[in-house]
Amino acid sequence: MKKMTVVVMFITILSKVLGFIRDITLSSNFGFGAVSDSFTLAITIPNSVLSIIGAVLVTGIIPMLTRILNEDEDRANRFTSNILNIMLLFCMVMMVLMFVLPEFVIFLFASNLSHEAMLYAVPFLRVIAFGIFSIAIVQLGSGYLNVKKNFIIPALVTIPSNMIVIVAIIIANKSGNTLLLAYGQLAALIFQAAVIFIYMKKMGFDYRAVIDLNDKDLRLMVTLALPLLLSAVLGQLNDIIMKNFATVLVPVGGYSYMSYATKLIGFVSGIFITAILNVSYPTIAQNVVNNDNKRLNKSINDAILMIFVFVTPAVVGFITLARPIIEFVFLSGEVTAADVSIIVPIFVADALVLLAMGMRELLFRIHYAYHDMKSPVRNTVFVTIVFIIGLIIFPFLFGKLGHPLAGLSFSYSVAALIAVVPLFKSAKKLIGKTYFKYIVKDMTKILLSALMMGVFLLLVRGPLLSVMPGRIGTLVAIAGAGIVYVVALIALRTRFALSLLSSVLFKETN
Repeated sequence: MKKMTVVVMFITILSKVLGFIRDITLSSNFGFGAVSDSFTLAITIPNSVLSIIGAVLVTGIIPMLTRILNEDEDRANRFTSNILNIMLLFCMVMMVLMFVLPEFVIFLFASNLSHEAMLYAVPFLRVIAFGIFSIAIVQLGSGYLNVKKNFIIPALVTIPSNMIVIVAIIIANKSGNTLLLAYGQLAALIFQAAVIFIYMKKMGFDYRAVIDLNDKDLRLMVTLALPLLLSAVLGQLNDIIMKNFATVLVPVGGYSYMSYATKLIGFVSGIFITAILNVSYPTIAQNVVNNDNKRLNKSINDAILMIFVFVTPAVVGFITLARPIIEFVFLSGEVTAADVSIIVPIFVADALVLLAMGMRELLFRIHYAYHDMKSPVRNTVFVTIVFIIGLIIFPFLFGKLGHPLAGLSFSYSVAALIAVVPLFKSAKKLIGKTYFKYIVKDMTKILLSALMMGVFLLLVRGPLLSVMPGRIGTLVAIAGAGIVYVVALIALRTRFALSLLSSVLFKETN
């Protein structure tokens, strides 16, 4: 599992780098104004609409499909086809709504969007709405391929699709036809869906033109998924509330500032947290189905340590090098130093939650593997309540310092950090006999290594960036920090880090 996770991370890094190049290309060509606001929003809406249903089905389908595949592959194909067809039917309804009533849909996601941005957002959304079918295929197909132990294709497919969007942005700017942005995004979505579906067929998927609402497997999954649906809705609601509030606090550019800071955090989340969970979740589900407590604990402990070993240094690095990183990524073209000053505190506030985010998502999946969907819902409700309370307090306090948008991010970070504790307790009850005590020493060594790296950055950041300003200095600082972190892990004889290094360099053993 360790080696596959690292391979998926490497592919995801390439994909995320291209994703950042795409975002930088957009901001460099169109700045943080009406066009970028409306295009970012138009991309977000179909993903948000479908992620509520798609995340529920994909997360729920992995333990269900694992069990069904063990019993009857033909039944598994029918089950998967049935879910896919129901998703596509739902997509048809959503597509019609977005195409016929785009202003209403946009208002739900960004009520204070400027009039100029609305003029761009309406045609953008009408074009991108057709891509919602592709999003459904990619979401369900990725889950299916993960169950089949194919983790490479779902990670790899976004690389060429990002290149398609980058080309579209450049052409749109040079031609003056901004609608080409939307057509480029649509083409990228169609490409992703085609590749995923082809590989589903290669892995044994036999599509059936069936919609059976009375299917017993579907009914069981729906029963389990209803609490999960509520949890996903609340998760999206938190994001919608945050982005809406951002447009109230900063009507012009507020949505983009929050989105770009979040995308930077999503870079680490997508590379490490998502890759780790995509590989570990099917294994955890399989061990639960097999009632193998020893292997279950090993897979969970490995996932926890993987999150710690990769995410902890990222949090420390993001906080100590916040401004150089933001300047490295965004300071070009239409983006000014003033824009950077707004994004930096948002970025730092978002970074605080990364480790808790990873642990929370892993704990969610442990509950899902046991078909306990209610505990994650209660936890998400708790997060929403604490988040809303935070919105009353922190934007006001941070506003006194000139950074009201950072208060929005900090509100969510506080809520998510607090929520990990009850979720961890309920997960321990499900697992029964646990072996968490055996990884405490490694977790402590990882934290110490990250702190050493942070001290190194604080000592060399100023002198280094004065001698080597700009992007080169930032890259050298990051590379130096990475070396210090790895050396510290080895010097402290961190067992998991040594095992991970061995599994990457040599043949992995179970």
